Amino acid sequence: MVTLTNGNVLLRVLCQLWPDIPADSWEIRSLTGLTQGSYSIANTTTNEVCQMVGRAQTPHNGTLGIDRQRENQILRRVSSTGIAPKVVAMHGSWLLLEWIMGTKVTPDTLSQPILQQGLAQTLAILHSHSPLGYPLQLRKQIAVQWQQIDRKRLSPRWLRLHKFFMATRLPTALKIAPAHMDVHSDNLLMTEKGLKLIDWEYAADVDIGFSLAVLFKGNQWDEAQQKAFLDYYCTQASGYSDIHLLQQQIKRWEPWVSYMMLMWYEVRWQQTRDQQFLSLAHPLRQAFNLS
Repeated sequence: MVTLTNGNVLLRVLCQLWPDIPADSWEIRSLTGLTQGSYSIANTTTNEVCQMVGRAQTPHNGTLGIDRQRENQILRRVSSTGIAPKVVAMHGSWLLLEWIMGTKVTPDTLSQPILQQGLAQTLAILHSHSPLGYPLQLRKQIAVQWQQIDRKRLSPRWLRLHKFFMATRLPTALKIAPAHMDVHSDNLLMTEKGLKLIDWEYAADVDIGFSLAVLFKGNQWDEAQQKAFLDYYCTQASGYSDIHLLQQQIKRWEPWVSYMMLMWYEVRWQQTRDQQFLSLAHPLRQAFNLS
């Protein structure tokens, strides 16, 4: 049994939702992840409730742009697509989701043709859905995170860069659509019913060019891998008709994506003092000549 405070709070939530199930029969374990705050929930005493994921709203989450109520609404609205976990319950600040059985995708296999085809189809389905009513407030998010970073790491050059992004006009959107915003191997499961996306905490309505720029940058795909994916996305999956226009749009968004990622890593460093976030931020700082 988890001894963490969050685990104890989660146990109380489960007892309130399922009062007939003995409290000591619940098994709660912390799940790994860069954001943290997620737990696996298991119970073997009943066929009705077997296995779930519990996701907490924490003070750190808000700074990172995470809102469990928004995640709850988004997952309910994309439930018809069949590519996301179903909501079991929303109780206070806790979101309970179905546990999806499947095989984790590895970083090596993600760039292989069979996976790229499946992912292109999955994202095309998501991008064909009508907007969900939760647009990404990118500039506002960056402004909030600017207040949370380690002040010792600031420099005049970084201040100038930040002012540039605050003042520069965002690229005009090609198409606004729902986006997962954190697609990588750990958030993909291969199931009997196809590829599923988990961990929707950053999902929002964005331009599809921005969404794909996040995909490419987050997974560090080279030009060949990007082109192969876009071929599947635009032709086989009918994601967008003009591949060249989409490629240009992705390029326009790349600096914004890089700066968004940098700010995320810097905030996580300030919150956790975990050296991995400095390592992840380093190549982005180099690209912006901040090191």
